[in-house]
Amino acid sequence: MGKLAVEIDKKQAEKYRKQGLWGDATLLDYWLLSVRSYPDKAMVADDQGSSYTYRELDQASDRLAAYLKTECKLEEGDIVSVQLPNWTEFTLILIACLKAGVVVNPLLTGFRESELIHRLSKCSSKLIFVPGEFRNYDHVELAQKVAESVPSLKKIVIVDKHAPYGKEEGKWDHLSDILERDALPAAYCRGEADDVAIVLFTSGTESVGKGVMLTHNNLIANMKGYISMTDLHSFDSMIMPVPLSHATGLMYGVIVPFITGMTSVLLERYTVDRCLDMIQQEKCTVIEGPTVIAYDVMRRIEERPDVDISSLRFFYCGGAPIPRTLVEKALKKGIKVLGVYGSTESAPHCIVSPYFPTEKVLTTDGLPVPGTEIKVVDERGNQVGPWVEGEELSKGPGVFMGYIDEPEMTSAAIDEEGWYHSGDLCIMDDDGFIRITGRKKNIIIRGGENISSVEIEGILMLHENIIEAAVVSYPDDRMGEKACAYLVLKDKDKPMDLAQIQAHMEKNGTAKYKWPERLEFIDSLPRTETGKVQKFKLREDVRRKIKCEAKHMEVK
Repeated sequence: MGKLAVEIDKKQAEKYRKQGLWGDATLLDYWLLSVRSYPDKAMVADDQGSSYTYRELDQASDRLAAYLKTECKLEEGDIVSVQLPNWTEFTLILIACLKAGVVVNPLLTGFRESELIHRLSKCSSKLIFVPGEFRNYDHVELAQKVAESVPSLKKIVIVDKHAPYGKEEGKWDHLSDILERDALPAAYCRGEADDVAIVLFTSGTESVGKGVMLTHNNLIANMKGYISMTDLHSFDSMIMPVPLSHATGLMYGVIVPFITGMTSVLLERYTVDRCLDMIQQEKCTVIEGPTVIAYDVMRRIEERPDVDISSLRFFYCGGAPIPRTLVEKALKKGIKVLGVYGSTESAPHCIVSPYFPTEKVLTTDGLPVPGTEIKVVDERGNQVGPWVEGEELSKGPGVFMGYIDEPEMTSAAIDEEGWYHSGDLCIMDDDGFIRITGRKKNIIIRGGENISSVEIEGILMLHENIIEAAVVSYPDDRMGEKACAYLVLKDKDKPMDLAQIQAHMEKNGTAKYKWPERLEFIDSLPRTETGKVQKFKLREDVRRKIKCEAKHMEVK
C-alpha cells in the first residue's frame, strides 16, 4: 500500500516548526528516550496481573517488530488493525508497529462483522491482532469471516491472554509464541514526523465511521500540549478505564505515559469498584475518562469509606459536560475534577489546568493548549463576541490530516484556512475560556462514547415492521445520554418491545453500547416543509415523558 498520502500546508508547517510545536522526532524517538531514561521503571500494568518495565517492553516489542517485518513482509506505511481489550499487549503491539514503520488502527472489541468490514476495508489492513475469546465471544471466528470480505487482510494474530486458542490446529500465529523467539538486531523503520502513525475511527453523523489520520507531529503536539497544562510528570501513574481503542484511551493511556516516563495502569473492563481497587493498589495519581466515571467514583467512595485513594491528584473528564455539583463534591474530597475538551480530529485542544481559579474550574472547559487557536462563529461563519453562543472552531498543530479515503468529508470538516469545524456549540468568556453548551452534530454521547443516530436509524429500518425511525438522546444521570428510538410501524397490530429491537440490533452486528434503551411509537415523524425530521420535537417529547414518569414515581 505504501505510505498514506496526506496534504500538509507548507506555511502552517513552517509556522509550527518555528514555534517548536512540530519537529523531526517521531513517537518512536520519544519511546526510545524513555527506555534509556527509565529502563527498570514499570511502564504498563493491567488488572489481569500482567506488567512490563520500559526495558522489558522494549525487548518484547523488538521481537514482534522483527516478526512484522520479516515473516509478515509488512512494508512501511501498511496498516495493522488491533482489536484488543485494555491489556498490556496492546501497548506492546503499538510500540512494535512504530518500530516496524507500520500504521496502527485500533478497534473497539465490541465491533462486529459489518463494523469491522467497513473499517478494515477503508484501511486496507494487512493484519489484525485479536483476542482468542473475550467475554464469551469468539473473535478469531469473527476475524476469519471478516477476512472473506476484506481481500487485503492476510494475517490474523491471536493474543490468547487467558487461555490457549487453537494452538493444536496450527492455523494461526500466536503472540505468545512470537515473543519467545530470538529478537533480531534492531533495524527500525523510523519514518518521518509527518507520516501518519495512527488511524482512529470515530462515529459521526455520516455513515458508520470515519478514519481519522493522525501524524507523529499531530500526536506529539497534542500530547505535549496536554502535558504542559495538566502538570504531569514521570512520577505520576495514569489509570485508564477507557478502551485503548478510543482516542482517550490511546492518547492518555499509552502515548502520554511513555512520552513522560509515567506508568500506565489498565482496566480490562471498567467497574467502579475495580477502578477504586486498582487506584489504591497501584497508588495511581491521575485518572482520565468520561464524566460518568467521575460520577461513579464520587458516589462510590461515599459508600466505601475504607477505600484509600489519597494518591489521586487529578481526575480529567471529557466526553460530556461536567456538572458543577460534581466538581464541588470532588473538591471537598481533595480531588480536582478538571475538564478536557476535544475530539478525535482535534484532541485535546482545550483544558482546565489544576492551577486555574476555582470559578474557572467550576464553570468552564478551559483554555486552548499552547499553539492552538479557538474561535466561535455564527451560522454564517462570522466570528462572534464574548458570551455569544456559536460553533466552536479550532486550528493548531494537533488538528488531523483528514479522513482516510474520504476527501469530501475532510473538506467539509476542515476549511480552506485550516479551521476544524467541531459541530459543537460553545460560549467564550471575556478571558478566552470556553464552555461547551451543546452540539450541532447528530450524535449521542453515552458514557463518553459517540453514537451516530443516523447509523442506528439505518439498522432499525432494516426490520420488516419498521417504516420510519428517528433516534434521539435523552438524559441519564449516570451515562449522560442514552438513545431513544421513535418508530413508525408498518403493522400496528404487531407491537414490538425493547427486547425485540435489541435482538434485531445484535443480529445486524451492532455494538451493544449503540442499542436503543427506550422506545416510543408514533404515527408519523414530525417534519419540516422540506421533509427534514424535527428531532428537537422528539427530544422535547421524551424529556417531558421522563419528567412525568419521575413525578408519578414520587407520588407512589
